[in-house]
Amino acid sequence: MRWISNFGRASSLAVVLLWALSVGATGAIAAQRSAAALYKDAQTAEKRLHQSATRLKKKSEWNKVSKLYRKVVLSHPQSGYCDDALYYEAEIQVGIYRRFADQSALQRALDTYLLLANGYPSSKWTKRARLSRGKLMLERSDRKNASIELRKVAKQWANSSEAAEARRLIENMSVPRRSASESLPPGVVGVRNIRHWSDSKREYTRVVIDLDKDVKYRQGQLEKPDRIYFDLIGTRVTKALASKPFPVEGDFLKQIRVGQNKPDTVRVVLDFKSISDYNVFWLPDPYRLVVDISGEKPRPSRAPEALVAAEPTPRVISPARTDTTSPGSPEPATAASSERAEVDLPPPPRADGEHSLAQQLGLEARRVIIDPGHGGHDPGTMSKKGLREKDLVLDISTRVAALLEDEGFEVLMTRTQDVFIPLEERTAIANSKGADLFVSIHVNASRSSKPRGIETYYLNLATTPDAAEVAARENASTTRRLSELNDLLQKVMNNSKIDESKELARHVQGTMATNLFESTKDSRNRGIKAAPFYVLLGARVPSVLVEVAYLSNRKDEELLKSAAYRKKIAESIAKGVRSYHGTLVRKTSLDTGTRVAGQ
Repeated sequence: MRWISNFGRASSLAVVLLWALSVGATGAIAAQRSAAALYKDAQTAEKRLHQSATRLKKKSEWNKVSKLYRKVVLSHPQSGYCDDALYYEAEIQVGIYRRFADQSALQRALDTYLLLANGYPSSKWTKRARLSRGKLMLERSDRKNASIELRKVAKQWANSSEAAEARRLIENMSVPRRSASESLPPGVVGVRNIRHWSDSKREYTRVVIDLDKDVKYRQGQLEKPDRIYFDLIGTRVTKALASKPFPVEGDFLKQIRVGQNKPDTVRVVLDFKSISDYNVFWLPDPYRLVVDISGEKPRPSRAPEALVAAEPTPRVISPARTDTTSPGSPEPATAASSERAEVDLPPPPRADGEHSLAQQLGLEARRVIIDPGHGGHDPGTMSKKGLREKDLVLDISTRVAALLEDEGFEVLMTRTQDVFIPLEERTAIANSKGADLFVSIHVNASRSSKPRGIETYYLNLATTPDAAEVAARENASTTRRLSELNDLLQKVMNNSKIDESKELARHVQGTMATNLFESTKDSRNRGIKAAPFYVLLGARVPSVLVEVAYLSNRKDEELLKSAAYRKKIAESIAKGVRSYHGTLVRKTSLDTGTRVAGQ
């Protein structure tokens, strides 16, 4: 929240607000309390809205929440709650537009964002409001005004994540527009492309369908042969896509078919050898439908009984020595025997005293995917001195990979150069390559310059406003859209993977705190947290997102400029991965002489 400073060149949309300002407040303290109460009423109403499937279906319920937010502004226009209220009011109107195809709600959202930007220019929400206006204008094909809004964001807040997204959108606008042969009638959504990643051996495929915007769809599964289909309502397949071949390797995913099933419906059919399970979810900006398909479930590398075996059978490792006994002679039964045995020991329990499912199944974690965040046209967060997140995390990730390889891990990186990798492709790489762990490395940022330190996230619903804000920034999305992920997370999250991811996060965060700070109680140790990150969605393995510092903090920025400090971060993350791996399986060498002598 920010106290209003000046209006600058307020638009005519702010007439009501200016009138309210002229009346003045009857008492600053009383007004602030009253505004707080009204704002809390609006937040409570919105929470009830999103928690009720019945309310979500009624436009009147959405409008009730919108009016409660506007009441804050009309009642107490000088309150520090006004900019927050306007931002969330606009987001509610965007929700009405998307859910009910209400064009008047779209216009109200545009007007409310503008009222916020012009009326409260120093607000933390101003750049996000401008960016949202630009994106909505692009949806209306108003490229001219969209460009004006986006360029304002890119110029006035050059080092922000909003500016990075604005520059990406401006760059996309510079791409030649579709030819006349591919133009579509008003109201018809284009199906533009289909991408896929497969691993035949592990029977996994991720298919991504790129569209102009989100649409309603029907889905179904058929047998003999196994196939799933998607009917995309109100869409038209482009000529470029209709004539595009889809080469398929292996025999799990057999073929991809796409066609205009009806004048207003595109059908996409995926033919498989066999299907045991699949999940479907939307990702926005740009819109794409993501489908994760699994075949036979992976088998454990060892039997569950490994945890409770009475006495493991040792694998004898004999050092080079002169053997004075004849072949077939019994081994001398002396405690001085020089033979050593390497044995598997039951792994130690987790911090909660229990053994995880992965421990019970005797699974290991030898193949690790390291994911340097952002890249290419997406710089991530940027400091005032020009440090870019995408460069820092690539450097740290490369160091982590080298350290883990030295320890005998097999390491793959989602990118080794300054290139852009879509979020949905990153976990697809992990799944299709049969990864055991997925570690995404990022640098944090905040609207305030005070926060600093490290934190590690695993996939789940955000439990704090700060976690929701970090997820919104990394997702290039809004906190409001995060509130709509509940159903999605329930579909794609595997509870055992949540537990394992949380355990991996605990080990990585713990080793970073131990190695980077004098005490783990240091305030810069911000702990492990849950949040709905798109980059972790659909991962079939324990996955975490590590925020190694705050680039918005001057002291953290200075640390990140140091190659020695980045090396220290990398060593800490690698040690955390090794520590987690140690909880899954332990090996030790024993002197077998005494045991043999006693037999």
